[in-house]
Amino acid sequence: MLFYTHLIFAFLSGLFAIRYFSISDQILFIILVLFSGLLPDIDSPNSKFGKYFKHLMPFRHRGFIHSLIVLPVIAFILYYFNYSRFSLPIIVGYISHLIGDAITKEGIMPFYPFSGFRIKGFIRTGGLIEQILFIALTVVSAYFLLYS
Repeated sequence: MLFYTHLIFAFLSGLFAIRYFSISDQILFIILVLFSGLLPDIDSPNSKFGKYFKHLMPFRHRGFIHSLIVLPVIAFILYYFNYSRFSLPIIVGYISHLIGDAITKEGIMPFYPFSGFRIKGFIRTGGLIEQILFIALTVVSAYFLLYS
């Protein structure tokens, strides 16, 4: 998926999480969800984040960084440095990214490097269906903001 689709999907995921969990600092929560919703593409030299880290990133795109294995690593790091309160928004955003990429034709390998199993969808990255999905997610987000 493209940057803007990941962003709106992360935003909507954050709105749902705020609704179903007791989130006191909702603005910080959404900021962290948005950031972590884009974070997995740090392994792509063509992404908004990845272009700054392309020489530091030893992983291929949609490999290790796009696996579920990263989530416990992130949670441990946050816990170790006493930032566990940020775990929920970061996990929400990160998972929204993985779901978004899982429904594309390229898919993701959720258990990489332990398994080469790949989840693939039918959406071509940047294609018409992704554009329609972006519009739909934007409308749902706006509705959610206005009427919830």
